Amino acid sequence: MERLISGLIGIPIVLGIILYGHSLLFFIFVASLVLLATQEYFSMITNAGKIVFPNEGLALSFLLLVFYFFVPKYLGLIGILIPFTLFITSFFRKNNADVAIDAIVYTLFGIFYIAGLGGYFLLIGKMEGGREMFVFILLLIWAGDSMAYYVGRKYGKSKPFKMISPNKTTAGAFANIIGTLITAALASILFFDKVPLIHCLIVSFICGIIGQCGDLLESLIKRSCKTKDSGNLIPGHGGVLDRIDSLLFAGPVFYCYYQFLLVIKYL
Repeated sequence: MERLISGLIGIPIVLGIILYGHSLLFFIFVASLVLLATQEYFSMITNAGKIVFPNEGLALSFLLLVFYFFVPKYLGLIGILIPFTLFITSFFRKNNADVAIDAIVYTLFGIFYIAGLGGYFLLIGKMEGGREMFVFILLLIWAGDSMAYYVGRKYGKSKPFKMISPNKTTAGAFANIIGTLITAALASILFFDKVPLIHCLIVSFICGIIGQCGDLLESLIKRSCKTKDSGNLIPGHGGVLDRIDSLLFAGPVFYCYYQFLLVIKYL
């Protein structure tokens, strides 16, 4: 019931901001989700007894998102600046030099894993029809996750990822892909008739697979940190990172597929 109520309240707000929000509001929305998820990641790592640079990590994550949205052509510059900044930061800490590299690596991973991948949605949102594409990706992931959840609970017996995620089942994994394909077909017919159906199906198939990889990666992180959820901000759903783990992988794949189509079109 908590999951249902949270969805009924949250989904209209999310869709409203994505489809009709001012560009600055759109940036604030995406940046807020990414930074909240990043904070949850740093909290999990810290609670597991690892050393990280959370304040610097959050600041650099925000800076990375700013580059994504306002000056994407200079992303290569921030990619150099981030590890250099963390390296310098380690010199001003009193931590043992033996664990300095751990702090840099854990922080660097969190920045590029969450802000680095999440920033692609800022790129998608700035494309022509990008807001609608954002919603399309959300529909794919939501439908796939829901199908996997209910089919897996009822028919899932084989659990190939028991060491990483005990509740993930083979039936649920296939149901996820089927759910994304059905959603893509319906969305193509009802809302995206200008996009060939075959491309909607191909990208949904890829997102259905790669999105589950994102879910498994977050499960691996939580497993190593010995925690069930990344946070408790969303009643019935856990933390923000729990909700966007699949999106973090699906967004970049969708963006790259779209760019590939543009290249093919103009060859």
